[in-house]
Amino acid sequence: MQIPICHLDVFADRVFRGVPAVVCPLDSWLPDDMLADIAGEHAKAETVFMVGATGVYQVRWFSRASEVPLSAPGALAAAHTVFHYLEPQLRRVQLLTPSGMIMGQRETTSVLVDLPLRPPVKMLGRVDLAPALGGIVPETVMMLDSSCYVAVLENEDAVARVRIDRTAMEALERPVVVLTSPGDQSDFTARVVAAKWGPAALAVRSSALCTLLPYWRQRLDREDLTVRVVGQRGGGAWANAGRERAIVAALVQRYMEGIIYL
Repeated sequence: MQIPICHLDVFADRVFRGVPAVVCPLDSWLPDDMLADIAGEHAKAETVFMVGATGVYQVRWFSRASEVPLSAPGALAAAHTVFHYLEPQLRRVQLLTPSGMIMGQRETTSVLVDLPLRPPVKMLGRVDLAPALGGIVPETVMMLDSSCYVAVLENEDAVARVRIDRTAMEALERPVVVLTSPGDQSDFTARVVAAKWGPAALAVRSSALCTLLPYWRQRLDREDLTVRVVGQRGGGAWANAGRERAIVAALVQRYMEGIIYL
């Protein structure tokens, strides 16, 4: 069996930036354990599997640890693959995902997808995250169900300076933290830190943008927003955030094409 693969950098204005994703178009679905093995072999943040044709594709995302129900970079990678490899004549595509249908659209230089939003809930009591974040004290701490905290920091420099204490983070009730702040050259920043990059942490990282957009839409009282991903690879995106869904646009760079032999 031969499976084509394409290695992309999402949220990136050039290669080696943003979030790396590997996309594998399939003729039909393989067993889940084989999909998991392929994703583990790639060891990337996202491995995207697609089955479909004529503008409608079933899409599943796997991290190196488990299947991910919702992935912003994975949706952009899937749409880019349709527009630039599978069906270059198309300008729109329907992606049928575990989190519902996501529409993709091709623009001149970027790819657009419309994503469901998952707003955080404000904490009722005080949660002390400073020990886990290397002594940096958040201005606000919120939660997203049982999976993670959302910590709003003072500025972009504070987000970049966070150095986690793994022991303190493992002691938290939710050992995954989405960091955000006002941006220097964007509306807000995004960074995800965790004690261990297990299935829960990887799922949060994949969907963090869907959590931060409703918060910043309400805080800034406008729908058009820009985000900078803070970290070694950097990256960024543009978004129009409604109440339940957001249109996210980003640049996607092609790094490598190849074939998997099974």
